[in-house]
Amino acid sequence: MAMAMVAHKSSLGLSVSLWAWICPLEVEQMAAMEMLDEHHSSSSIQQSSGDHNVYKLGSINGHNIVIAGLHLPGNCSAAAVVAQMTMTFPNIRCGVLVGIGGGVPVTTDKGMIRLRHVVASKPTGKHSGAVQYDHGKSIAGHFERTGALPYPPTILLNAAQALEVERARAVDDPVWLNIQRIDTEHPQFRRFRFPGAAKDHLYRPEYRRQRPGLSCESFVVVHRGIIASGELVVKDAELRDCLAEQDGLLCFEMEAAGALSGFPCLVIRGISDYCDSHKNDEWQGYAAAAAAAYARQLFYHISRNWPSGGGSS
Repeated sequence: MAMAMVAHKSSLGLSVSLWAWICPLEVEQMAAMEMLDEHHSSSSIQQSSGDHNVYKLGSINGHNIVIAGLHLPGNCSAAAVVAQMTMTFPNIRCGVLVGIGGGVPVTTDKGMIRLRHVVASKPTGKHSGAVQYDHGKSIAGHFERTGALPYPPTILLNAAQALEVERARAVDDPVWLNIQRIDTEHPQFRRFRFPGAAKDHLYRPEYRRQRPGLSCESFVVVHRGIIASGELVVKDAELRDCLAEQDGLLCFEMEAAGALSGFPCLVIRGISDYCDSHKNDEWQGYAAAAAAAYARQLFYHISRNWPSGGGSS
């Protein structure tokens, strides 16, 4: 058992860098914990009085990780978690926001986005990698989006590019191998099982569910591009397509705008639904696992000595 990491400002000081890993939902937090190489004690954290977060500490490939969840989904909750986290851990440079999202079934250079795939934020065209699609003003009946979200950290964009090259050359997909870290035979982890490609149903945008409720396994497809963030839960395929067409959106989620307001991060989302009326929880576990597995692999493309001179770019 490795010696417990005492990760707070009084013992580590500002010379030791930490990585933030934010995962809003319980299923996402479980997947994140299974991706750690080592688990460290959090009993010695000297938490700021204004910090109400609960942290899990560990490491991946020698990088110290601070995992935090949200008590409620949404951009406001994400912003609060980030603000409190940086009070207790001022040496956090940047991080990852990892979880599930609703995919837009468009075609990228990796093929059509489907359930079980992963989308990672990447600057494209005029956008930084994420947009707040519900932030703007109405002018003569037309909604005009205002403001821009910060770019992801260059170090993480470079790691994502290096990982893409590694996976293109690999016989065995390292991201898929990371998913296998989760023992789905254990009762509490059965939710992370792969549901099967036969259960990936993509319907025409105009089709509505009438009665609510009613080999690709060994390679994880990762798309990189623009992720949309907002407070609205999109469950309408026509609205999804209308919003996505304007800016080339690949995925919808609810926390990126809030997290990015406090610190630079890369947004990673496993696709668990298509933002349509058929939205359900069947794919949530596997999608969370796929996103966490991708995030884990990024830390194998970042020097353990980074940063030597500070900064998040």
